[in-house]
Amino acid sequence: EGRWAMNWDEDQGAGEWPNSYYFYLPRICNHCTHPACAEACPTGALQKGENGLVLRNEDVCMGSRFCMEACPYKKIYFNPERHVAQQCIGCFPRIEAGVAPACVRQCPGRAVFTGFVNDPESTVYRMVHEWKVALPLHPEAGTKPNVYYVPPLSPYRLNDDMSIDYETPRIPNEYLESLFGPEVHDALGILKS
Repeated sequence: EGRWAMNWDEDQGAGEWPNSYYFYLPRICNHCTHPACAEACPTGALQKGENGLVLRNEDVCMGSRFCMEACPYKKIYFNPERHVAQQCIGCFPRIEAGVAPACVRQCPGRAVFTGFVNDPESTVYRMVHEWKVALPLHPEAGTKPNVYYVPPLSPYRLNDDMSIDYETPRIPNEYLESLFGPEVHDALGILKS
């Protein structure tokens, strides 16, 4: 019998040797404009704040886990010790103190940015609106997520004789489209140019 835990699939690659592939996609709460988790919460413990973050009042949460089922990103976890659901809070105490969230400050590759998507001076604005290389995950869910990702570039596939197939990416385009929607092809084209 296999064991399952949240995010178990995030550390598994796909494909078959020699064309296997693997990439990290650090998924956090998307602090959606239309959060399905808040709509599903029977107690009103989840609220979209004025600061744009989806926050939970753990004193009101009764641990029904409806929010977990409603989240299309599966980023809400159940804390059995406290009998409440929990998710990323966007490090709002840090933001209120003028400090970037921990994931931004601690990223060794400096690959995580924070900013307002409607601020033309921010890097986030440029990546989303100007350069058009950052996309939300699962836009088809209709939640209008506020976390954006630059899709991964793929190495080329290898043929049976180990020569490189310069036409076919190792990460299937269909898989990337299932994550980011059809706009992923344009973003990858910009990244490759």
